[in-house]
Amino acid sequence: MDFLQFYNDTPKFTHAPGLQVMQALCAQLGDPQRALRCVHIAGTNGKGSCAAMASAMLRAAGYKTGLYTSPDLTGPWERMQVNGVYISISDFARVTAQVKAACQGLEEPSYFEKMTAAAFLWFAEQGCDYVVLETGLGGRLDATNVIETPAVSVLMPIGMDHTAVLGSTLAAIAGEKAGIIKPGCPAVTAVQPPEALAVIRDRAKAVGAPLHEVDITILFLLSHSPAGQRFNYDGMGDVFLPLLGRYQAENACSAIEAGRALGLSGNAIQKGLANAQWPCRFELMKTSPPFVLDGAHNGHGAAALAAGLKEYFPGQRFTMVMGVMADKPWREMLTLMEPLAARFICIAPEGPRALPAAELAAAIQTVPAETADTLSQALSKCRAYGGPVCAFGSLYYIGQLRALLKEDMP
Repeated sequence: MDFLQFYNDTPKFTHAPGLQVMQALCAQLGDPQRALRCVHIAGTNGKGSCAAMASAMLRAAGYKTGLYTSPDLTGPWERMQVNGVYISISDFARVTAQVKAACQGLEEPSYFEKMTAAAFLWFAEQGCDYVVLETGLGGRLDATNVIETPAVSVLMPIGMDHTAVLGSTLAAIAGEKAGIIKPGCPAVTAVQPPEALAVIRDRAKAVGAPLHEVDITILFLLSHSPAGQRFNYDGMGDVFLPLLGRYQAENACSAIEAGRALGLSGNAIQKGLANAQWPCRFELMKTSPPFVLDGAHNGHGAAALAAGLKEYFPGQRFTMVMGVMADKPWREMLTLMEPLAARFICIAPEGPRALPAAELAAAIQTVPAETADTLSQALSKCRAYGGPVCAFGSLYYIGQLRALLKEDMP
């Protein structure tokens, strides 16, 4: 797959923040994004889960639906799919060639801009009725924000993340993410910290966007098990969701509000939620020993993961497998996860930003900590210890671990 080198050779940032390069690239391609009706989703945590749920709802309603998410678990082709099927390698190579040609003479687009342009091209070629778009970083200046009139914009919970790029306060970060709210287009917001909610409300009012706010006080959990959970929300009764953790039920409320804003029937919404899949987000792998896989990579995500572990595995302690990027708030994550740990096995994900495993292990004081050089070695250590395992941190290694576990499942 030599064409992937086109992306791999591109830095994460290639120019000053702004949409001008992405707009120029799309123009060279004939502005394929203008043919798409998009559900646009931003936020710090839960945006990928909401995207998966919204996509499932639209498919249940009979719409041909594209889904664009990041990061991928095992390869960049996983970032784009139509009706649950990833782009084929031949299609990916073909649209990449078009993007590469369109880049000639332009200031170099970033990795994410090139990937997003390829996705826009493919979704337009496929004749999608809707495309669910997850932002990469932020919102206002995100490559996906070249779309002009989203069918609905969704703001998932906002927390402190990417502060070097988005700002050092919740209000500043919310201002960037609320940039996906467009004039006259409906918007949905999850429950937010007061500082973030005020910014979102101001943005919606300023551009005349009807704003639908999730009311978490009317979410009632009925039951839960490793097979899934059932809940009531705002007149919608006995909703089944196969994704685990209360935070996923809360994410589902945002997806429900988005579905209603799109005019979907209650039946399509409930059927879609019942079929929603989102790997490596509190995913229970029925292996021996059992593994919980979660791409929690910041404090907000770690807090949600810890709450889920307490709920589904009361009183149990886990072998924790942890690998993170050095620029993430990993000390805060440790504070949240150490009370649930029997021990830690620390690894370093691939890439120059990875926190060295030895440095992570040295910071763990309350329980034993050791390192593993490879995922296979970490897996062997987990099996030797027995008992439940929770692997969390960077999705780049969680996806690889999931693939190894799948090899041993019947």
